[in-house]
Formats: sequence, C-alpha cells, structure tokens
Amino acid sequence: MNSELTELINIKRNDATKEDDIALIEELKNARLILPIEITSDIELDNAEEGDIIELDEGFRFKPIKIVDDKQRVCIPLYTDDSQVHGHTSAINIYAKDLARMIDDNPENIFGVVLNPFSKFNVELPMDTFLKIFEDEN
Repeated sequence: MNSELTELINIKRNDATKEDDIALIEELKNARLILPIEITSDIELDNAEEGDIIELDEGFRFKPIKIVDDKQRVCIPLYTDDSQVHGHTSAINIYAKDLARMIDDNPENIFGVVLNPFSKFNVELPMDTFLKIFEDEN
C-alpha cells in the first residue's frame, strides 16, 4: 500500500528535488492512508454487565487521534502502511482527499498532519497546506 509515497517520504528533505516534492504531493492526492481514531458514543456503558443487550440506535462516531510534535504543535498522524503504525488500537483506512473534506474549517486549531510520524523520515504538512492540495478535488 502506497509504496511510491513511502519511497518519496523516505528521501532526506535535503536530498529531495523539486520533482520529488511534486511527485509526493501527486501521490498524496490519491493516497489511501491509515488514520488512528478514537471511537466515541453517547451510549452509557458504565453499568452494563456481561450478557446485557445494548441497542445502538444512534451508533458510534469517531475522531482522529492527535499527537504533539517536538515543537508542541498538535497534529493528526497518518500512516502509509501497517508497518508504520505504532501504539494505536483503532484505525481506519481513509483517502487523504476524504480526510481533507471532513476537516473543512479546522475547529480544533490543529497545526497539521504528519505522515509516518515515528519513522526515520516523515513529512509534516501545516493544515492550510494539506487542505490546499485538495482544493481542486472538492
């Protein structure tokens, strides 16, 4: 999954050419990435016991897990493949363009997204930059 994108991410930023950067953005436009999530619900489960039947009329919601970078900025982690994911228990596969549509106005003041945050090389994009990549797609 995303082998070309992973290869482009793994180029040292000092060694990356303008063509590499353009190719990375083009790959990101169509990338299906792994997004760690937190599942939320209004359903009260504190008093539930084994064997209880729980009706899910309203269902569950999810929100992206957030991490803090070394400059104390809040980011959404995204992973190119399973081998990059570390320490998250729930995740979904999502196209980057669909995530951009979901974020729209950045109400939580998230700094940006970071691709493969725990790998030797990663790519951090400010939220405005990430959203601009997909402006023509919406």
